[in-house]
Amino acid sequence: MASTFTRPRNDDTAQRLLWKVANTLFAGLGLAGAERVADTAVHAGHYWIFHAITDCEITGITYAAAVPGGAAAGDTVLAGDRIYGEIHSLTLASGTGELYRATAP
Repeated sequence: MASTFTRPRNDDTAQRLLWKVANTLFAGLGLAGAERVADTAVHAGHYWIFHAITDCEITGITYAAAVPGGAAAGDTVLAGDRIYGEIHSLTLASGTGELYRATAP
């Protein structure tokens, strides 16, 4: 299983590409853990993905500095959709979802 703590030994293109694919799958499948969001509290941490289980209305979302994200405050994320980006905090007005951690706790 890949993790964000591993680095390829050889810096060739094939090794680097496989490492990126493994880490993308690792985060995308929630293997570093997920935090359920079902309230209006601020959820802060280091996350890569927000997955909407039901339709969600975003009150506030903060990304890493100078890193573009996939949604803004006031947006509605439909059930089953995902927001990708280096998310540092998320607040919902309504709905239920999961934040996938970037690294294992």
